[in-house]
Amino acid sequence: MTKRGLLPTVLGVGLLTGAANAQSVAFEVATVKPSDVRPGAVIGLFTYPGGRINATSLTLRNLVALAYGIQDYQLSGGPNWASSDRWDVVARPPANSEASKFNPPTVKTAPTPEMLRMLRALIEERFQLTMHEETKQGPAYALLAGDKRAKLNRPKDPEEFRVVVYGRTGKADNPDFLEGHNASMDRLAKRLADLLHRPVLNQTRIDGDFDFRFEYAGHLSEAGRSMFTAIQDELGLKIVSTNGPVEVWVIDGAERPTAN
Repeated sequence: MTKRGLLPTVLGVGLLTGAANAQSVAFEVATVKPSDVRPGAVIGLFTYPGGRINATSLTLRNLVALAYGIQDYQLSGGPNWASSDRWDVVARPPANSEASKFNPPTVKTAPTPEMLRMLRALIEERFQLTMHEETKQGPAYALLAGDKRAKLNRPKDPEEFRVVVYGRTGKADNPDFLEGHNASMDRLAKRLADLLHRPVLNQTRIDGDFDFRFEYAGHLSEAGRSMFTAIQDELGLKIVSTNGPVEVWVIDGAERPTAN
């Protein structure tokens, strides 16, 4: 069970003051234990009614990236085991929290902001995690409108969950796909950063939400259109190399958690 004292937070969350605030960001019950990694094991963070979260077979770096909404390339420092040891986390918020009313349509629905604050507090406490933030100039990409009108479709359903997903098509030539539903250019840029492992700055000056899809030669393919070519052919957008501000979070210290 998590402690009820004051839990320090970092990266702009601020130091909590008062028992009520501490309680609002603490899971009521939480377990963190080494993962029994087996072939075919499910890896990811999943959400359930009542605000319960299950994180399975994730490294500390994975947990930090998820909890703080950052990419792995933005993390540096920390012990070697933070990238190799895997952990299972099961946590449930208190009944008087807003998170306890959470009823996700699928287990892949993203946690609420309050649930993420609770997850941050949990890993800070259990892993004795300390970090600091730096901003520096570094390699980046810019997402730009192309020379011709962008080929973006207005959403079929403006109320649809806003998301940009990617995966493999399963076709014989192994192309990957990227698909947006009711998604903004900011959301597209963030997903591209996941795939390109580098910040992507939205400089399209295109407002609004859109549906879109394109296929490209993925990591299993040696032939076919690159992502850079496909996004220009199919969406009328361009990805170009540039330099820009890169936010980096440095793990100053972390300890393996003790048994629950």
